[in-house]
Amino acid sequence: MPVLPLVVYGLLLVGLVVGLLWPGVLGRLSTRRRVLAFIGVPVGLGTLGLYLGVVYYVTDLPVLLALAATACLAWVAVTFLRGRRVAGGRGARSTRRAFLAGGAGLVLGVLSGLSIDRVERQRREVLARGEQERQAAVRAPGARRRIVDGAVRVFPIHTGDTIVTYGQFYGGLDGWEGLNGYVRTLVDKAQIAVPVYAYLIDHPRHGLLLVDSGVNWEQAHDHDGYYNHNQMVSRLLTQRDEYQMTPAQDLRVRLARLGYDTKEITTVFLTHVHDDHAGGLRYLPQATVVMDRRDWDHGTVYPYSFDLAKNNLSFPAFDSGAFGAFPDSQDHFGDGSLILLPTPGHSPGHMCVLLRLDAGSVLFMGDTLYTLPHLATDQVRQMTIGGTDTTHQIEAARRIQTLLASDPVAVPLFAHDNTRYQSDLVVSAFAHGTPGKEGLRELRRYMEAVLISDWRLRPGHTPHFVPPASGMGLGRVELR
Repeated sequence: MPVLPLVVYGLLLVGLVVGLLWPGVLGRLSTRRRVLAFIGVPVGLGTLGLYLGVVYYVTDLPVLLALAATACLAWVAVTFLRGRRVAGGRGARSTRRAFLAGGAGLVLGVLSGLSIDRVERQRREVLARGEQERQAAVRAPGARRRIVDGAVRVFPIHTGDTIVTYGQFYGGLDGWEGLNGYVRTLVDKAQIAVPVYAYLIDHPRHGLLLVDSGVNWEQAHDHDGYYNHNQMVSRLLTQRDEYQMTPAQDLRVRLARLGYDTKEITTVFLTHVHDDHAGGLRYLPQATVVMDRRDWDHGTVYPYSFDLAKNNLSFPAFDSGAFGAFPDSQDHFGDGSLILLPTPGHSPGHMCVLLRLDAGSVLFMGDTLYTLPHLATDQVRQMTIGGTDTTHQIEAARRIQTLLASDPVAVPLFAHDNTRYQSDLVVSAFAHGTPGKEGLRELRRYMEAVLISDWRLRPGHTPHFVPPASGMGLGRVELR
């Protein structure tokens, strides 16, 4: 909602509370009745407007109609209980109004009952249309056959985009931290679209694995329906248009067009429990979900995404000893092929995943760092939680810098990189899953062209926000 109406609404709300508690404060004539009439009515209308503009969803219609019907019938009952059925004058008018209200209540009650089926049918139509679009995307020309040659393969899976404020993504050094940063995300309209990536690993010894699962179709196309499982709390804390996804970006479609099936995924390594990384778990009820227990115990804000996976959770002990700059690690398979590294800060139990390839290593960053320029953490930083969480996140970033500096054949893979590094180089290098030595070297060369040895940005690579030309809509990011 625009800031000005919210400010006016807040002032009126404060005035209503003050006027009802201490009527004389607003002037000698400010009785409670007048406060209710002149401030209470605008506040009530404002509350209704906020609800309709921010929270209302079509599935609320039967409930709203039922509440309106109940209010009408309650008024009728109160009227008759007060004994206002007297002949003529004011009593007769009150009786006529009561009959009209009773009729309206009955009509609203009938409409509430009739709307239940209509609302459910509308949502089923939305879901059915999505399924048709998904099937068409699977059958579209250009699908691949699965390659089985004993190589470890990694495929970036673009599962749509998320809409964020520029400051949330790049403003961690400009006051976007803690509660202040969160409030700014609610009112700041300088927004950009950034990708949401999961990564498929086809491992000859360990089967089909995923690092994160991205968002699912319902989060993007039936947002309010998906976030309608905890008494509307998530509707207040999220934006309806926070995710964008084409049919071809559906996780199930992307896997099918690479020659795989979601039912074949045996393990999901969840860097953290935030919903843009966990939404795809709805498609993977058979998979074991590996995550840091601290995230499950203290970081899960919206558990619905985990409903089909909560009985298949696995929590690493991080008892494999130190790994480079990391004091704790978990050699998940016991053969050095995949290492879990605790990187708390963005969430209580965030972790990164290091995978050994035939030609080198890849480090899946999750949200410890959003993009390649974020490796220059003293110049570019995302919004952080504040306090010790910020300290832990920066410590994790330093350890990642040390790891990458010590391993010249290791490359970072990000979940939300909106720069050329991801869209051109990573997508190209991993187009067939095996970048080879030259592909990894090309990624490292580009990294060194962006960052100097002390993890600072070279000229021409500092992000800047470019507003939309029309003044409305999404902006974009330029590196200068």
